Amino acid sequence: MTHEDRLARFEVGWLRRLFAVCGVTLEVPHPRKSGGRDELLKDFVSLMTTFAGRLYGMRSAEARTRLLTETGQRIEDGVV
Repeated sequence: MTHEDRLARFEVGWLRRLFAVCGVTLEVPHPRKSGGRDELLKDFVSLMTTFAGRLYGMRSAEARTRLLTETGQRIEDGVV
């Protein structure tokens, strides 16, 4: 594996312990150089981006539904 985050999104330590019990070692040829604060900030931004995208998607669907209702068009089986 190239980076630890390819194996687990958060904290690989528990996987290392599990592998150690089975006699397996985990080696990362290119360890991440960013500190804990940088990684936490990156994860936070990623979460905010995901939730903002979902929120705007819901607003967009509501706006389309409202527009179709106001113009008298049918909404078939929840497909907008």
